[in-house]
Amino acid sequence: MRLFIMLFLLILLSLSLSCVSRYMPVAQNNIEVSDEFAILRTDDELMAIRVDLWNGEPQYLTEYFSSMFVRIQNRSSYPIRIIPTDFAMINENQMQYDLVPSDIVLEIALSHPSLVPEWFSISAETQRENLNRVNTIRRNIMTRAFAFGEIHPGAIKEGILFFPNLDNKNQEFTILYRHNEILFRKNR
Repeated sequence: MRLFIMLFLLILLSLSLSCVSRYMPVAQNNIEVSDEFAILRTDDELMAIRVDLWNGEPQYLTEYFSSMFVRIQNRSSYPIRIIPTDFAMINENQMQYDLVPSDIVLEIALSHPSLVPEWFSISAETQRENLNRVNTIRRNIMTRAFAFGEIHPGAIKEGILFFPNLDNKNQEFTILYRHNEILFRKNR
């Protein structure tokens, strides 16, 4: 019986240590929280945003970027325009991080050392595999990144926003969206 209790406690301890802390949105005056999304409603639009844990190729993207998934619905009767400067990230030390354009994200992703071998010293099969991986990376980033521009009445746009990576010691950050502040705090 004692062995069973010790084993049970060991399992509980390992589970608690393996829990990854995540940034979660904090409900505020004009911000609702639902299913890990911070939701901002105005007369003209509905914006939902959450921390995005990038999965898929390239896995190493998280070494360079903090990514956020955003979904914006135009609730007005006229087109609305979304531009990169509508968003910013402010860390707990008040340092501002601007969006990294998807073409720069792609350039950084494709310059990773694992994708830049000495082409003359690798086999044709390895070259083909690398080319396929490059195409997959390009497709993933370009199709998942948020496409800035007009959103027509009733239409929805969604995608990933890329910011420079936050320091792991950072306990909270704020996303600024058109002068609205959306707070995210690390949970454990």
